[in-house]
Amino acid sequence: MQLERNLSIIIIVFSSFFLVLSLQVENRTGNFISAGTWPAALMILMLILSVILLMRALKVKNVQNIKGDDNDSADADNEDKLVHPKKFFLLFAVLAIYIFILGYVGFIAATILGIFVMALLFGMKSYIRALLTGTLATAGSIVLFPILLNLPFPRGTGIFYSLSLLFY
Repeated sequence: MQLERNLSIIIIVFSSFFLVLSLQVENRTGNFISAGTWPAALMILMLILSVILLMRALKVKNVQNIKGDDNDSADADNEDKLVHPKKFFLLFAVLAIYIFILGYVGFIAATILGIFVMALLFGMKSYIRALLTGTLATAGSIVLFPILLNLPFPRGTGIFYSLSLLFY
């Protein structure tokens, strides 16, 4: 629980700092949604979730203190360890490979493949569901960012470039 408490405090400080910075971004367009709206919304969400995490960590700590368990030190040592360290390092390997191939195969193929592998890594049993998850997440990202917000994504090279021209 100490790890959760410390992490939530760090995230509260981080999100508060960047929330203030995002609210200071100048609105040049005059529209309701400006360049600082998305970062501000994400920082508000991070702030709310980290406060909830802090409250839960403090609540559990108070319950343990009231019960007066003798195994508090053993439980605290077990909670601070990674549950699946192999999966943790595999996740970073998948993300590193994703970043590396993103410029070559483009956003569409890299994201579908990356989410597919991560879904299987985190325990999704069905290959079809994992592929559908990757496809739907990629389609949603394409609709939101390149189409609605006009933000460019990497197109890739060769046939992947031609494929990306069909979608955005």
